[in-house]
Amino acid sequence: MLPIGPLMKEHRKIERMVALIAEHAEALRADADLEPDNDFIFDALTFIREYADECHHGKEEHILFEELRGKELSAAHAETMERLIEDHQRGRELATALETASNSWEDGDDDAREAIVNALEGLADLYPDHIATEDDDFSIPVMSYFSEQEKADMIEEMWDFDHDLFTELYEACIAQWETPDRED
Repeated sequence: MLPIGPLMKEHRKIERMVALIAEHAEALRADADLEPDNDFIFDALTFIREYADECHHGKEEHILFEELRGKELSAAHAETMERLIEDHQRGRELATALETASNSWEDGDDDAREAIVNALEGLADLYPDHIATEDDDFSIPVMSYFSEQEKADMIEEMWDFDHDLFTELYEACIAQWETPDRED
């Protein structure tokens, strides 16, 4: 297995949550009387911050990208890696904007609804292109910079990185919102 295998598998979970975020944004955009679902927003923020950013982006930034910094990357790979890091930062900014707007909404600020929708739409727009870039243009090609032993070491380091994280919890989080007949 390549070190990018687990990362690509994580992308599939992130895509599922992003689809739910997009659905909520679309519903809010389509119906001005629909109120943001605070429970969903809380779960989406928790997922984005803990699973997508801390767990997934953490492995990319602190393991894969750190190892790549020690290699002589092509200009295209170096540029793509920097763009991916910028995307991670943009995701953090959008999560903060969503949290701020959600808190304002909960405090009775009706104007915060538009900021919630904008942040949800921003997250829904950011991740599909970001994931496609990693999956299609970056992750597999950059594996050529590493020896088989370096790849094996990275897999071990990635396993150690998130060994204590509760990835099953995030699967359950997504599944509960994907179920159309769930109880609120």
